[in-house]
Amino acid sequence: MRAAVTAAPDGGGGVIEWLGFFLLTIAIEIPIAVALAPRMARRRIALDALLANLVTHPAAWFAMAHLRLDWNAIELLVALVECGVYALVTALRWPRAALIALVANGVTAALSFAF
Repeated sequence: MRAAVTAAPDGGGGVIEWLGFFLLTIAIEIPIAVALAPRMARRRIALDALLANLVTHPAAWFAMAHLRLDWNAIELLVALVECGVYALVTALRWPRAALIALVANGVTAALSFAF
């Protein structure tokens, strides 16, 4: 979820605010990734989803707040990076990796409008 990014377009938003949105993001995205992963990959994808979000979430926050990049472009890049992680690290087939990345990020992106 990149809601915290949109909450601070002026470069504001501290670490505590980011941490709250990060925790909310992983609380939503990890269960989605686990639910959509093949049974044999569920433990692995839980860890990989956490690690991927540890990279993509602060990068998205920074890009929106300081680089003034378009929110849609950032969301697309985040989904692409996470898809790559699921395909290359978790070793899922590309279609499954894309499905998981798009659904998980789509849900959190949609929810970001509520916050």
